[in-house]
Amino acid sequence: MYVENDSFVGTDRNYTSGVKFGWSSRDLSKFSDLPATKPILPLLEALPFVNEPAYQKNLVVAVGQNIYTPNDTDISALIANDRPYAGWLYLGAGFVWKNATVRNSIIVDIGVVGSWALGREAQRTAHDLLGSGHPAGWDNQLHNELGVVGTYERTWRWPAHERRSGLDWELLPHVGAALGNVATYANLGAEIRFGLNLPDNYGSAPITSSAVTSTPVDGTMGADRPRADFGVHVFSRVDGRAVLQNIFLDGNTFGDSHSVHRKVFVADLSVGVAANFRNTTLAYAVVFRSREFRGQEEAQIFGTLSLNITF
Repeated sequence: MYVENDSFVGTDRNYTSGVKFGWSSRDLSKFSDLPATKPILPLLEALPFVNEPAYQKNLVVAVGQNIYTPNDTDISALIANDRPYAGWLYLGAGFVWKNATVRNSIIVDIGVVGSWALGREAQRTAHDLLGSGHPAGWDNQLHNELGVVGTYERTWRWPAHERRSGLDWELLPHVGAALGNVATYANLGAEIRFGLNLPDNYGSAPITSSAVTSTPVDGTMGADRPRADFGVHVFSRVDGRAVLQNIFLDGNTFGDSHSVHRKVFVADLSVGVAANFRNTTLAYAVVFRSREFRGQEEAQIFGTLSLNITF
């Protein structure tokens, strides 16, 4: 479960809310071990690298919603120099293949933007719970449109840990790309973490298509664990993106809609803390996001909370 909101840090603008629930299968030796893969098994078996026996494999699914608003939500008229109101409601599915040193994921999200995404309704409900007023400009949101985005990401871990016990550190560089009418970009970054009894997973990313579940490394590929069930660590993550398409800034792909002049290069910096106890990991981070479009008054800041349970 992922929950992101700028109200965690006292703001209400830009990327203002994100909620995502994900599930992954048990670790598979081959995708045919899971009956649910039968309809797409010929495709999976034809992919290079994925089916090598050196990898643990997981089928993953998710459902989520993101909400975006301009800086001033008290104005009912369209604000020409600020980003559009927009919601994004989607289902995601894909697969992960990983071992002790590298994790790969391919995810496809399919959903809707516009009033079908229920952004207005979700934000009004949240504001009612918080006792604040309703944003006034949702009549200017993006038009209804079907959206698709496919994402690939590869993450490494260094140095190798045969035993995850005591105080230690780890560097997790990553590289990826997305293609679709919702978003098209290439990204590059890394996470560094330090703490006690580090979890055997691939870090604590904010909501992206690639962030479905933690899919920890288990079984014979997993590192030895300490007798103590508890661990805690601090982490910092940076991600830079070269953006060629962002429907939430560029406007609707088909038909006219409000839009702003998107910046090509965008970066995120996350700083957070995570605790793991047996099969559960809870992480919280503050994310600083650089300006995404010309005329944006200031950079974005929001909080991200994730809970992962393995069973």
